[in-house]
Parts: sequence; C-alpha cells; structure tokens
Amino acid sequence: MNELAQVLLIAIQLFAILDPPGSIPAFLALTEGQDESRRARLAKTTTWLVLGLMVLFALIGNYVLTALGVSIESLKLGGGLLLLALSLDLVLGSRKEGNDEDEGAIVPVATPLLVGPGTITTLIILSAYHPVYVLLAAVALVSAMAYACLRFSNALIRLVGRTGVKAMSRLMAVLIAAMAVEMIHSALLAWGIAKS
Repeated sequence: MNELAQVLLIAIQLFAILDPPGSIPAFLALTEGQDESRRARLAKTTTWLVLGLMVLFALIGNYVLTALGVSIESLKLGGGLLLLALSLDLVLGSRKEGNDEDEGAIVPVATPLLVGPGTITTLIILSAYHPVYVLLAAVALVSAMAYACLRFSNALIRLVGRTGVKAMSRLMAVLIAAMAVEMIHSALLAWGIAKS
C-alpha cells in the first residue's frame, strides 16, 4: 500500500509538470483539419514518445548525475529554479504553440510542451529517491493520463470550454510552483544555508 501511495504521489507530481491539459490547445491547433482517426493516431504516437523519453530519463538519471559530477542538492536547486520559471510561464500564458502540420504536431507537443526541462529534471531527482519500478509505474500512469487528455481533447474542450482548460493549466502551475519552492528549500537546507 505504501508503494501504491508513492506511485500515486509521483504520478500527481509528474502530471502537474507535464500539464497535459495545457497542451490541448497546441495539439488541437497543430492537428486542425485532421479527422478523428488521424488525430487519435497522432495522440497515440505522441504518447509513446512521451513514455519513451520519461522512461529513458527515469532509468539513466543517476548515471547522468554521476557522469556530470553533479550533486542531488545542486540539481534540486537548479531544477527548482527552472520549475519556478516554468510555473510563472504557465500563469502568464506565454507558452508558444507550434505551427507545424500533420506528423510535425508530434514533436512540439511531446517535447518540449510535455517532456521539457522541468520534467527531465524532476525525473532525474526522483530516480535518486525511489525504486525504479515505482517510478516506472508512475510514468506509465501519467503517460496514460496524457494520452486520454490528447485523445479526447475535443470532448474536453466541449465539456469545460477553452477557459476551463486554461483554468486547469493555471492550477497545474500553482502545484508546480509549490514543488519548485520545496525543491529549493530542501537544497538550501542540505547546504546549511536555510533554517527549518
């Protein structure tokens, strides 16, 4: 049960950082004019790419840190600052949407819109603290949730409207900001700069 709780907690963190609802307008814009079957295929391909990228960084995270000689605390501080900037970017609504067509929609949505620097940094940090099977289970769960958001993006837009999607994205931004501050605080505590 403890491991299931860990999977769910990690999945919530990753979902907030990936922010699939915030990528829906970009996905719809990039697949405009496509029929539903083609859009479904692009959503599936995008999700497989997202899953592959997250699995890759979940598995090699610790090795990357060792190879670069970077401590977890340094990565937490840098990643926290990066996530804080990302959250501000989301709140201000300045994330840019791509303008490619057809299969060109896959890459800008998968990366950097979904799997960007913030996601990569978080996965590397999480890989140092959690068993790999727990992290991979969370990654699989989040990928499935991202697929659902993309696959049923039209229905979601009709259900909550574009304003509702924007509101969901802003909520994700608040969660990301909170996680960023926690990472920065943790790094400073480890260095003895801040006091609990």
